[in-house]
Amino acid sequence: MAEILLTQRGLLDRVLVGIVFSLATASYVWSAPPAAGHAHPEKGPHGGPLLELGDEEYHIEVMLDEKMNVLTLYVLDAAAKASVPTEAKEAIINLKHGGKPEQFKLKAMPLKTDPTGMASAFQLKNEELVHDLHHKNNDARLAVKIKGKPYTVKFDLKHDHKH
Repeated sequence: MAEILLTQRGLLDRVLVGIVFSLATASYVWSAPPAAGHAHPEKGPHGGPLLELGDEEYHIEVMLDEKMNVLTLYVLDAAAKASVPTEAKEAIINLKHGGKPEQFKLKAMPLKTDPTGMASAFQLKNEELVHDLHHKNNDARLAVKIKGKPYTVKFDLKHDHKH
């Protein structure tokens, strides 16, 4: 009699495990898909790499013309597709070169589609800045205000140049 009870108990345990497994599977299949972590492209509309601002509230597309020594930064939306005009008159890059702090101010550069008094790009022609950005351990940081809110992000070129 005890053997019959143990056999029935084992059968009951297997049925319960099967039910729990079935419910878990159904829950997984019918639940909403997980949110995409990075629903934006890896490069911006101009072909440059992207920096994330805030919790991906905005993006900065980095365009570096090393031959002309020009750095251009484009302010983009959360999807990294559309320009975002801002009232800021400059973006600032702070870095260290030779252990000394340096600061570079990129002036606002309005695009044709930007409203009057606003700009969605910043630019600076400066050989020293382009050179300094290539040095390892420069601890470069970009600071910019978008719609009155300040953002700061580590500015890293991620390249293989040796200097």
